[in-house]
Amino acid sequence: MFTFVVSAPVRLCALACIALCSSAAAEADISFQSPSGNIRCEMTRGAPLAVRCDLGVDQQSYTNRPASCDGDWGTTFGLDQTGRGRLVCVSEGDPAPSVPVVLPYGRRAILDGIVCRSEISGVTCTNIQGGGFSVRRAEQRVF
Repeated sequence: MFTFVVSAPVRLCALACIALCSSAAAEADISFQSPSGNIRCEMTRGAPLAVRCDLGVDQQSYTNRPASCDGDWGTTFGLDQTGRGRLVCVSEGDPAPSVPVVLPYGRRAILDGIVCRSEISGVTCTNIQGGGFSVRRAEQRVF
């Protein structure tokens, strides 16, 4: 089985930055996209979010933008090493890596106890407490 496992800060592809509403940014340790190119994820140590996935969707499951969000809502999902997955208010887009790494269906990326699995149905990321999110074109959910 093909698995990204990072035990030291190893760069697996071109450096990428994530920007959150707080304007905090960090370099991704692992960046990948789904084989369809519809879902792009970054796994980062020491960032406000350990995982961030952005997707281009036809239909959003979450459409009620909170009043505190002045950015894009409903297409970016995040996860820390503990706790539940969540939606992220994004004030700046996620720059795509110049040479995206494709995480094939049936494979996973692992960083510091967080696992993201690529399946035909979408990408699911979970942490050590079982919190996470599942995203696909037609439906997204946090848990």
